[in-house]
Amino acid sequence: MSKGQHQRIKTAYDSLQSTYDRLVSQYETSADSMSPDLKNLYAQMQQMHNRMNMNHQQMMSMNMDQYMQKHHNKMRSIDMVIHMQDKKAEEWYQQMISMHDHIAALHKKQGPQKMAQLNHQLSTELGNITKMNPSYNKPTKVPFNEKGNPAYLNGKSLFTRNCASCHANDAKGIAGVFPPLVNSKWVTGNKTVPIRILLHGLTGQIDVNGQRYQGTMPSFKARLSAAEMTSILNYLRSLSDKKLPEIKQGDVIGVGKNYKNRVRPWNAKVLK
Repeated sequence: MSKGQHQRIKTAYDSLQSTYDRLVSQYETSADSMSPDLKNLYAQMQQMHNRMNMNHQQMMSMNMDQYMQKHHNKMRSIDMVIHMQDKKAEEWYQQMISMHDHIAALHKKQGPQKMAQLNHQLSTELGNITKMNPSYNKPTKVPFNEKGNPAYLNGKSLFTRNCASCHANDAKGIAGVFPPLVNSKWVTGNKTVPIRILLHGLTGQIDVNGQRYQGTMPSFKARLSAAEMTSILNYLRSLSDKKLPEIKQGDVIGVGKNYKNRVRPWNAKVLK
């Protein structure tokens, strides 16, 4: 990232933060009149924003270090780490875009319209920042983290930290907003399907348990290791009403290698 790119992203992110602060201020004065679903989404959105901000600051710090060290031999040794941090930040941007789009849609139905506009503005600003990311729309240069052992991980805890903000703590989703994962064919069916969704994301229209949803789920390839994905998916499959074959860490690694250069999210039609 050049010094000019760094400054442009910083300026854009400062503007984003100002818009976010206005939204939170509006929420604090309007919360009493909002539906429980909206209140829950705002609580989750604020937690997600804090985590996204942490990843953003890490990305900016690492890229500035790279700029300062560009004439030193040791820069090469951190180039891949920086690239993966860029990708991790990009995944958080995409998750926040989806959240703001859904909240905006609910406000358009329920009001107030000013808050719908602020959420739409945040989604647009995040989209612009995503495109400024040096790694935007580029495949990762190396396979994602294949180390670790799912047997030592807690799938429920990992799900809560990374997925519950959208799909709820019980994985049953939010009706009309985010789809349920419990007993969903997208989780319980062919094991390569949920693996591909976690690796690369999902966009567009999708039918889950008789209800139609529209939106985008981000990739988690930079954020989660193969072991963590395995643990999360097996936890979700364990919630099903029927006994399902276990997903192995090797399954996740194999799918990751088969689609190592993919940069676009899947859609329901292709996954079928």
